[in-house]
Amino acid sequence: MRSIATLALGLVTAASLWAEAPSVDGTLPEDYLPQLKPLLQMAVERSPNTIAASIAVAQQEASKMQSDSVLWPSVGVNGSYQSSYEQESSSTSSSSARGFVYGASVSQPLFQFGALKNSVAVGTLGLKIAERQYAEAYRLLASIIREQYLGLIARNITLRNVRFALDLTNVQMQAAQARFDSGASSQSELQDARLAVEQAQLDSDRAAEDFAYSKQTFIRLVGIDNLGDETIPLMVPHPEYPPQKADLILTGFVGEGIESTFQSQVYDMILKQQDLNYKIARVRLLPKFNASVGYTYSNYTSLSSNSISQIGLSAETVSVGGYWTVFDGFATRGAKLAALEGKRTYEWQKKNYVDTTIDTITYMRHQLDLSARAMGLAEVHDALLAAQVKRFRDDQQLGYASKAVIDSSILTLNATELLMANARADYLSHWTDFVSLAGIDPALSNISPRYVH
Repeated sequence: MRSIATLALGLVTAASLWAEAPSVDGTLPEDYLPQLKPLLQMAVERSPNTIAASIAVAQQEASKMQSDSVLWPSVGVNGSYQSSYEQESSSTSSSSARGFVYGASVSQPLFQFGALKNSVAVGTLGLKIAERQYAEAYRLLASIIREQYLGLIARNITLRNVRFALDLTNVQMQAAQARFDSGASSQSELQDARLAVEQAQLDSDRAAEDFAYSKQTFIRLVGIDNLGDETIPLMVPHPEYPPQKADLILTGFVGEGIESTFQSQVYDMILKQQDLNYKIARVRLLPKFNASVGYTYSNYTSLSSNSISQIGLSAETVSVGGYWTVFDGFATRGAKLAALEGKRTYEWQKKNYVDTTIDTITYMRHQLDLSARAMGLAEVHDALLAAQVKRFRDDQQLGYASKAVIDSSILTLNATELLMANARADYLSHWTDFVSLAGIDPALSNISPRYVH
């Protein structure tokens, strides 16, 4: 009893923690890089990913209209013009008739043991599933956009670094040419300098092409027309790591939050669909009852050798009837088995999803600590090299350091800044994935609440 009480208390505590999930505003990439926020908003309407997901929602809305139609009466009208001619074979007597016939009818299912209501519920759940899948698609898209934008910053820094290295190589080439012209160096040394320039130029061209291609890929992902280079900075700002908040998020997610994820909701709704499909199949061999109302009117004119007559006939019918399929070749049994086995399948899939997702978010929590440590080390190295560059510049003003020494130290500092930017981007990517998987991504406020709730 004590263990049961402890477990219950733990679940209640976890549920209360998740009900008051901590705010993560100010911790995501778009909070440090404001130019990223409008891109996340524009992607809602323009990204091919969200467009495809919205089409799927529209298709389910159409399917829901079809499933709802079984509860509405069926109304039909008909009309025709008829003409006939008759002649007796034993005489010359003949007759003809022609006229209009038209009518209308209304039919309505009365009672089918809940099959129609359950069919409508299946269609409603199908629409809700599509809405949650839209939200899941945007959740994943937001994470990809952030990751690719951080990658663009790293490529932009790389391009700056290789271009700076190219400039230095060109300066060294000019110095080598001057030494060769003065006879102070050999042809071999000049050739080495030329090869270094060609290699630096190749590195620069590759970096430029990689940056341009990555930017175009990002543009297509977001669905925008253009992205100016000025919107891609040359540094990732320092993000603050909140370990206590991360622990609180993990505790709440493992305790209760896993049930609120979009995929978990999808599994729950699919299981409800399977239950409803079983209920529908269970009553397939029971009697069904319908009601109908009809009206017809016919107006005939008849001609014969002896007479002409005109007849108008109207009829009104009201009927309540039923039909009973006694045997359908075991189709009903198959439908029930399919629903039961489908439920078993999705129950197993949900359990596997829950277990895997808990393992994943726990792993992400550990990776956050490692990423934060790596980011701290990279920032220390960058600060040391930046201080060294500043010291060299101070020495240059005093005449103790040459420009070549400063350029070499800047080249090393540039490489360290790239490592630091990658470390910060790695941390922000891990934090974004962690928050997103936990279902508390603020970017979800960009989409309509109908997809989330």
